[in-house]
Amino acid sequence: MGCAVLGMAGASHADPEIMVHEGDLAERGELVATLHGNYTPKGDRQRDDGTWPTHRLSSLMAEFATGLAPGWEVGIHLPFMRAGIDSDTSQRGDWGASAVMFRLKHIRRQESGLFYGFNAEYDINAKRYVADPRSIEFRGIVGFDAEHFRVTANPHLIWGFGRSGGDHAPDFNIDWKVLHKASADFAWGAELYTDWGKAGHLHPGQGDRTLYLVSEAETALGSVHLGIGRGYKETPERTIVKLVWSNSF
Repeated sequence: MGCAVLGMAGASHADPEIMVHEGDLAERGELVATLHGNYTPKGDRQRDDGTWPTHRLSSLMAEFATGLAPGWEVGIHLPFMRAGIDSDTSQRGDWGASAVMFRLKHIRRQESGLFYGFNAEYDINAKRYVADPRSIEFRGIVGFDAEHFRVTANPHLIWGFGRSGGDHAPDFNIDWKVLHKASADFAWGAELYTDWGKAGHLHPGQGDRTLYLVSEAETALGSVHLGIGRGYKETPERTIVKLVWSNSF
């Protein structure tokens, strides 16, 4: 059950892809289409970096991926966002592109159920989405897939480029996912997204964090992922709901 969750790279602001990357890959010649959507009923109402506030913000993203060779996958993400309120940086109801994202994923699997690899991503960002015009993310992937459960961790670094001033050290996040497989077609569990601060002067447990209750199901029309999350500490999104649909062709 390898459906993608919609997105949030760690605890980053207004991310269209709230997901923990797991051991799923598109086969060579296979096209996997995924539609991510999320909505923030309660979030921050003002931003000081030029991005849109998260309160009542909606995100929608189309993702397309295909296999290059055994263990390798390439993909492109096309996210959009809709402003939920009037603010210094947004007008309620306005739509705009968030970014164009390119990624490369590599996974190795062992017979024991252990899987590991990485996902590397290059993003060209709109100012309404992220203050940095460009960003690079390198995400480690490690997990264990057993008969009745699956556990996955994603430690990752995110570099922002193209903005003058500020600390250009990468942000370090760790995301976690635990699923109980109730049947061959249904699983439920939790995801935790944590922000540890800047690499070199980390502050474990002090940064943003978001906890989700999630479910995943395989249907005749594709994979469906549902989740509801709550942000803690200073996380801009206080409440988030998310839906992901994915199918292969």
